[in-house]
Amino acid sequence: MTRGRRRALAGAVGLAILVGVASFPSVESTEARFNDSEYAAGVFTAATLATPVVTSCTVTSFLGSFTGFTITWTSPHLKLQQRLSINNVVVADTNISQTGTGPYTYSSTISSGLLNTLLGSLLGSSNAVKVETIYPGTSWISPAATRSLSVGGLLGLGGNNTCT
Repeated sequence: MTRGRRRALAGAVGLAILVGVASFPSVESTEARFNDSEYAAGVFTAATLATPVVTSCTVTSFLGSFTGFTITWTSPHLKLQQRLSINNVVVADTNISQTGTGPYTYSSTISSGLLNTLLGSLLGSSNAVKVETIYPGTSWISPAATRSLSVGGLLGLGGNNTCT
């Protein structure tokens, strides 16, 4: 094949391609709009932590002097989620015992010596005792179950020792 024939053949192929492209229908222009006004609705409730239920709070005394108290409560949540505090001072969970398989029963016996260590002298005072359920690592806290621990003076001279 000579050079002239190759050029003619290449020109014919190029012309055939141009004619083929020109014969395709033109692309229609579009205008893209999304005006869909659908909405979703539903009722949602957040998970909550159950409020512990205090079943008893008893004071122990010797000759009218306060020696300690025991608080017992129930909760469906595990021990690591229980928080006992007295006047907003948290009691270590090593002082809390757990029984049952859910709901669990918890008990804590706090001696006057431990209370003095945590809070100082309690003679003649009224103290807020709170039990709460917490979700560790978050700020989730259940409503508190509360009791008032009243400690009389020596030999009960400053009032009765009560937990109500």
